[in-house]
Amino acid sequence: MSQVQFERKWIAQCAAARDVKQLFGLANALDYLIGEKLLNFAQAAERYAEFAQELPEFLREIRDVFSVQETGDYAERLERTRPLSPLQRHALRAISSASTQVH
Repeated sequence: MSQVQFERKWIAQCAAARDVKQLFGLANALDYLIGEKLLNFAQAAERYAEFAQELPEFLREIRDVFSVQETGDYAERLERTRPLSPLQRHALRAISSASTQVH
């Protein structure tokens, strides 16, 4: 019996976000993958090392799903309107910055 690796669920979530983007539009895909999944993942990464290890790969994949132009305004709005931890804020800035370096 295989053990579910919750810290790897981001792979399926990114694939689902591509479908959401195509079928239901950019706003819905951003809400799903960034506003929900990424922020929850970053919160888990603050407590669990296995999530923290996966976070850079997750961020790189998000940048493959969305362009910097698509994520920029969305991430900025989240920073203004939601209480965020330092790691959540860092993750949003990593996907909305023109820098190609993701830590």
